[in-house]
Amino acid sequence: MSRGDDSRIDPADYSALSNFLRGYLHEDSALEYESPRAAAQAFRKDADERETSIVRSELDHLLQVTSAVPESQLIRILADQLGCRRHFRTRKEVEQLRDALK
Repeated sequence: MSRGDDSRIDPADYSALSNFLRGYLHEDSALEYESPRAAAQAFRKDADERETSIVRSELDHLLQVTSAVPESQLIRILADQLGCRRHFRTRKEVEQLRDALK
């Protein structure tokens, strides 16, 4: 993924992550969870270790393939291509979400 492209990813490569984002970081998630970390903790209680591991792995991979793009592009990918409706301001916040899935 280069700086000059439109930072498109194939959402099919991130289906578990997208399901997590749509299910736990949706439009009303701020009413249900005080933070993305709290949403991740709720997911860990609801999901088995295998499912949690897949989501964490997909998020880690996304962070790797977007490491050279501006934070704003990563945030747009999460929202526009993967269905996240909770607003992240920085890459570090997204990394903290990944870490909360451990």
